[in-house]
Amino acid sequence: MRETSLALSEQSGSPRHRRLAFGVAAALAVAFLSVVALGERSLPHIAAYVPIVDSIMFLSDLITATLLYSQYYVSRQSRLLALGMGYLFASLIIVLHILTFPGNFSPTGLLGSTVETAFWLYYFCRLGLFTAVIAYSLLPERSNSLSAGLTSVTQTIALSISAVAVLVLLLTLLALHPALLPRAMLDSVQSTGLWDRVLGPALILMSVTAIALLWRQRSSVLTMWLLVAQFAWFIETVLLTMSRSRFTLFWYGGIFGQIASCLVLLVLIYETTMLYARFALSAEERSKEGDRQRLALQVVAGSVTHEVQQPLTAIICNSEAVRLLLSRNPPNLPDARAAIDDVTSDAHRASDIISSINATLKGVPLPVAPVSIGKIVSEALEFVRSDLRANDVAVQLEIPSGLPMVPGNRSQLMQVLVNVITNAIEAMANVADRPRVLQIRASSALSSQVSVTVADSGVGIGTEHVARIFDPFFTTKSRGTGLGLAICRRIIEAHGGHIATSAATERGLVLEILLPTV
Repeated sequence: MRETSLALSEQSGSPRHRRLAFGVAAALAVAFLSVVALGERSLPHIAAYVPIVDSIMFLSDLITATLLYSQYYVSRQSRLLALGMGYLFASLIIVLHILTFPGNFSPTGLLGSTVETAFWLYYFCRLGLFTAVIAYSLLPERSNSLSAGLTSVTQTIALSISAVAVLVLLLTLLALHPALLPRAMLDSVQSTGLWDRVLGPALILMSVTAIALLWRQRSSVLTMWLLVAQFAWFIETVLLTMSRSRFTLFWYGGIFGQIASCLVLLVLIYETTMLYARFALSAEERSKEGDRQRLALQVVAGSVTHEVQQPLTAIICNSEAVRLLLSRNPPNLPDARAAIDDVTSDAHRASDIISSINATLKGVPLPVAPVSIGKIVSEALEFVRSDLRANDVAVQLEIPSGLPMVPGNRSQLMQVLVNVITNAIEAMANVADRPRVLQIRASSALSSQVSVTVADSGVGIGTEHVARIFDPFFTTKSRGTGLGLAICRRIIEAHGGHIATSAATERGLVLEILLPTV
């Protein structure tokens, strides 16, 4: 599985993203041309405009900075750190712009500001943000310090936040001393020619540079929308450069900058949410895959335990019989040899069962040859003869001569019949009010199939359980694994046959096995 990067700066933009970004840029361009077509004109002084716009800018830039810092935390990309510092710088300094803007809280602003303080703080805000965008464009896309621990990354983030706070403080102190800076405002409304002749064109040049640099690497989602935002900031700067005073149509057109900030924020929130949603789904899928693997291991372990338990029990019993026969005086050698032959046969059967289970689970076909169902039934009964005797079960066998041969693997078909017969014996273990009878019938009623039915006179199962009897891990026995019949069904279906319950009553269960003939 190809891993998806956690960094939005590495997420490729889809055609839908590109169409949407182009549409937003086109709408901004149309709005800009519409404002320019109306021409510069004075508008009413809206006292709440600056506090509202700056508050929106503060919140959007602060949240954007937080998301960018979180992106840096997981990706270690220095370009994301630089961009996050730019947005953090803009969010902090805009707070001071609100406090010092003339008319918000006092005629000249708070903190001992003059009519020029808010102007320079706004200029520093855009200058710092544009510088951060250019740094983002120039820094390499690859992740840095991936081997660094979380502690060093956290320290880097803390140092960057401290550096931004110190820079904001120093620039604020500089803006509060107008004697240290060129005069930019004649009063709280009119500006000097410094903005439209020098400062504005300088910001426009930086904005054009940022757009050109972003355009080279516009394939990523973050860069694509940062390019749209920078275009909006470019429009804002051009309109402000065309305006010689505040509270004009071009000055109010500065709302484009706030639109840009909100655009980047909305994209970051949406893409981050979708990115982590994909990772959550991926993690859930990996968890399900782990559950499936654990279930497969349980199936293998349960299959081996269920199937090998019978021959191992027989081996133990025969080995104990050999020990007793040899301990007699004189030793009963003929019976001991017969018991040893049984041990050998059971050991080979255990080996065949393991090979059969392994092949069944892997889907590997075992050798197939024409076999006699009557012979396999007889061998299966011989294998469980001690269980039949111990549980006082009478066998009624109806195997007509001349049954067609069945193509199959003798070991696997033997495993199925032993399983079905053993289940029937166990179902009759607690029956005391009627004879314990095992009926096995074979027929070739259908021209191309042989039918084998195994019926018992046991306790039966409820009709609500009939549909689940072949499901893995379903069992009505207190110590059952629920794998025996599931394995039987898989083996029979692999032979092109079918196994089902043909009847389920309170007086036993009837299983029917259908196999194709040669």
